Amino acid sequence: MMDLAGLQLAAKLRGTLLSGVTAGMNDGLLLVERIQGHGLPQVAVLGRGAADLVEPLEAVERAQTQGLPLNLLALVPLPGCDLPAALDLHRRRIGALVAALDAGLPWLGGKPMLVRRLPGRILRATPVPLEKAPMGPLEKGELKGFLADWEKDRRKQVFRRPEWRQATDELGLASFETDLWPGVPLPEGALLQVPPLELPFATPLTDVLRSALRTATGTRVPILPLPADPAPLHALRLLTPEIAAFRGSVQAWELALTGLSRLPGPPHFCARC
Repeated sequence: MMDLAGLQLAAKLRGTLLSGVTAGMNDGLLLVERIQGHGLPQVAVLGRGAADLVEPLEAVERAQTQGLPLNLLALVPLPGCDLPAALDLHRRRIGALVAALDAGLPWLGGKPMLVRRLPGRILRATPVPLEKAPMGPLEKGELKGFLADWEKDRRKQVFRRPEWRQATDELGLASFETDLWPGVPLPEGALLQVPPLELPFATPLTDVLRSALRTATGTRVPILPLPADPAPLHALRLLTPEIAAFRGSVQAWELALTGLSRLPGPPHFCARC
């Protein structure tokens, strides 16, 4: 069946609607390519929606006009898309990547930050007490300073011991779900729906991204836990181990993409070869 909304979005962003024959899978994925030259370093940017791609697309077009030797591949999963399956199916079309960035994760409080840890999600028939998520004194201090207007109990409830919420399991039965931070044991009888995720932070990739945000905003940029869904970043791992969450102004994106173009990448391959 033709996806009219997807086709309209593809026309608006000057992209291509990718699809394939995969039984029982919705693999609708919009690919927006901004290619400067075949064989150049490539960066993928995932947006949860089209609005997430406005800044990176504007940034790469401006930078490419000035001769930036970098290709950008922007991705938007259409409603109901099985993202891991779609990325696996279209892996060769996407090609070799220096890095893959998730542009759909928000900054806490609208402030510039980089993500270090994201919670998974678990389901259980009844709630049980969870162990407190581990957090060192430096991270505690940075989080407290970053969210100075949050009460201590609110920070604890979000980042250390999240509350259980009523939910429905796969059979339609009433149950409870909650976030599970990295380092917290899975309770007996709980179903792990989305694994928690801890991202590397002392890497050339995060150095580039942090420097770009610092230069563009003129503020210090902490690397903090973020209460958000890590599933898209898990999916991007199918493309490259170098993944991160990044949001910012057009200037921040220009600086980040310029820095990424200088990082070493894997041997080139793509569907055009």
